[in-house]
Amino acid sequence: MNYEMKLHPSSFTRSVHPLLSHLWLHEPDAEAVARAAAELDLPFADPTELASAYTDVFLLNVYPYGTAFTDPSGELNGPAAQEMAALYEAHGYQPPELNVVGAPDHVGLCLGFLGKLGELDAKRRELSLDWIAVCCLAVERESAAPPFYRALANITREALFAHHAPPSAPIANSPILQFLNPQEELSLRDLVRFFLAPAQCGVFLSRSQLGQMAKALGLRLPFGSRFEVAEMLFASAGEAEQIEQLIGTLEAEVQVWATEYRAWAEKYPEWRPLADAWLARTAEADHLLAGMRQMATTAIT
Repeated sequence: MNYEMKLHPSSFTRSVHPLLSHLWLHEPDAEAVARAAAELDLPFADPTELASAYTDVFLLNVYPYGTAFTDPSGELNGPAAQEMAALYEAHGYQPPELNVVGAPDHVGLCLGFLGKLGELDAKRRELSLDWIAVCCLAVERESAAPPFYRALANITREALFAHHAPPSAPIANSPILQFLNPQEELSLRDLVRFFLAPAQCGVFLSRSQLGQMAKALGLRLPFGSRFEVAEMLFASAGEAEQIEQLIGTLEAEVQVWATEYRAWAEKYPEWRPLADAWLARTAEADHLLAGMRQMATTAIT
């Protein structure tokens, strides 16, 4: 099913944003699921099952916070998150969820803030929320996400593109790693940090995705943090002499994201500058992977 937004633009801010915000911020009960089906055409789902899925998707795998996607470190609660908190305070936006979530730049809070500003508020054009679309794509690609949450992510992204104009000027790329001189060796820690930071590589790799990559290579990874799982994946692939296979898997994943960015630019031309910024990141990832492949080939020969 195509879950594109069906409501009239004039009703978007008044009725849809509050519901989208609520669904990102809370495990839905029966009433919320019914509203989601009626108002957003989301698939019906068992609220009990969605409760466990909410934890699996948003707490363990795809982190719905801005700096997880925009900060070069990929960490939460970076300076941009605090700037968002200041913006909330300046506009009197203090929902109770602000004291519950892990950081103020949570997708649900940002959507609620857009609703509060209103469609004609000039401040809307200053909000750099292209990362929400990237977060939505991460949810859509998350194997742990049930159809309900994949549809929620899809409709949120389409709503953002259709009803929220991008900033008047493109956002500068975050600092990204340049692939080292072929004579230099890229440390495992630097490599992992690069691929766990969307602001650098242009993709989001969840812990479950990393586990699936390992499984496809016949590798077993211990339970751990996202960084620990990624570090063990690269280390185990090297020890098993499967680094080239891992590189191929990563190249395919990067291409999926790049293809999506191009499709967004084609469908919504005014978002093209921001799509190009994300494409620059995936190009950097391609460049790094090509260098890794060359080094692996040289080591074998």
